Amino acid sequence: MKEDRRQFIKKMISGGVAVSAFPHLMLGKESVPESAPAQDVMPVRIALIGKGGMGTNDTRTALQVPGVKLVAVCDLYDVRLQNAKSEWGNDIFTTREYKEILSRNDVDAVIVGTSDHWHQIISIEAMKAGKHVYCEKPVIHKIAEIKDLVKAQQESGRVFQSGSQGMASLGNRKAKQLVQSGAIGKVNLIEAAFTSAPRRQCRTPDGFSASEVWWDRYILNAPKVPFEASRFFCWRNWKDYGTGIAGDLFVHVLSSLQFIMDSPGPDKVYTTGDDDGIGDTPYIMLGYFDYAARNGKNAFKAALTANYSDGVSKKWGSLDFNIIGSEGILRVEWDKVTLKKPVKTAAADFSGLASIGNTIDKPSQISDTELLFAEKGYNNCHLDHFTRFFDGIRKKTKIDADVFFAVQTAVPAVMCFESYLSGNPIYWDPVNLDYIRGKNSE
Repeated sequence: MKEDRRQFIKKMISGGVAVSAFPHLMLGKESVPESAPAQDVMPVRIALIGKGGMGTNDTRTALQVPGVKLVAVCDLYDVRLQNAKSEWGNDIFTTREYKEILSRNDVDAVIVGTSDHWHQIISIEAMKAGKHVYCEKPVIHKIAEIKDLVKAQQESGRVFQSGSQGMASLGNRKAKQLVQSGAIGKVNLIEAAFTSAPRRQCRTPDGFSASEVWWDRYILNAPKVPFEASRFFCWRNWKDYGTGIAGDLFVHVLSSLQFIMDSPGPDKVYTTGDDDGIGDTPYIMLGYFDYAARNGKNAFKAALTANYSDGVSKKWGSLDFNIIGSEGILRVEWDKVTLKKPVKTAAADFSGLASIGNTIDKPSQISDTELLFAEKGYNNCHLDHFTRFFDGIRKKTKIDADVFFAVQTAVPAVMCFESYLSGNPIYWDPVNLDYIRGKNSE
């Protein structure tokens, strides 16, 4: 049965239609064409809201796409606004008030690079103001924010893309192709780990003055507390503004694995962790996810771990994770995929797969049982991701990381923190985007 997206979302919001019944609305099945040559592109004028580290890097990448121009920057810290003019020119409009950005007629799209607790609010207001939105992950801070965000995108018709750029990589796309081809049989487990040296007390910038931050505006609907530098500069350590390790790191792998597996999300999440007294979010977290059989795929598990007190292992799961199947293992990286089989395998066995890149389509024989699919010279899935965003605006091409996908990958990350706080598993219906009644502890 066919129905337009507007009718569909009205039913989805009320719980009447399963999102997975329309997988083409969520997950692209083919790679999206790159941007046209510069002389052929429609100009797109962007504004940045939230010039922290990720917002700044996002903007630098976006400006590499032909025809994209930065016209305005918003931040609640005066020094960042000064830095914006130093980096991008004195003609850039700067403000502390994001509403001034949204009221401008010369802004076509915004990059939302704020702390997590601002993501949904600014995104909704931006789309209602007619702006396209690239929002950093996770796109929500609370589960209750889902439906209003999805509704705003559908009613506005604006392009919305989440900032989980790894899923745009050639490595992720090749892994998806290999899984779909049956290269490793039935997937049963996906695992990834993140480690880093012990986190330290938050450092404030040299010469910092509290008067340079619009604190009352920043805390929004969070508890009203006196200014504390770590709550602003290291907001990920605080549950009032961030979503901890899971929202910062796990969401990347969740985005990749749900893209590769064509899955709307897990049915059960259980998380444990520990606090080191720096902020109020864990420094170590173990997350376990149960995925039911859907879209022609069997049920599988995912195990994600993070340890901010391990300076030796040097693992970074979003750049390097394993997909384990009944007939082999894929090690997935942004620019390559390694296939290991328990029996002999040859490069010629995969010659019939559609081309998605250059050298990544021509595997190298590492051993009798191991192949390497690698794209030489490839290192910028960030640029690929932004290219797809602007192609969505200019050409109306599919957005793989659209609003449906964005909330379906944000939810399990947010549920990780819920499970950690309660000590109980969280049961979820990823199709209808709702808790499973009667199974969750009160």
